[in-house]
Amino acid sequence: MVADRTTDFSPAYTAWLRKPVVLLVVIRQCHVPIPCSILGESAGALRVRFKPGWEMDLRKELILAVEEDAAAPDSCVN
Repeated sequence: MVADRTTDFSPAYTAWLRKPVVLLVVIRQCHVPIPCSILGESAGALRVRFKPGWEMDLRKELILAVEEDAAAPDSCVN
């Protein structure tokens, strides 16, 4: 059986894959900025990496905003 919504999946976060970003997440009515890197996307969650070895799936319904992490070491110019 195929659910109706699975055929309508459109990746919204593909432009941010493997780039340092800051996700604004709501946790218990608090807005928390989380610096991370987006590794993958499913219909209901994002796979994010906080630092090497620290990854988790984050439900999309908790994400309020995403923006480029200007303070990330990868984006600094020597």
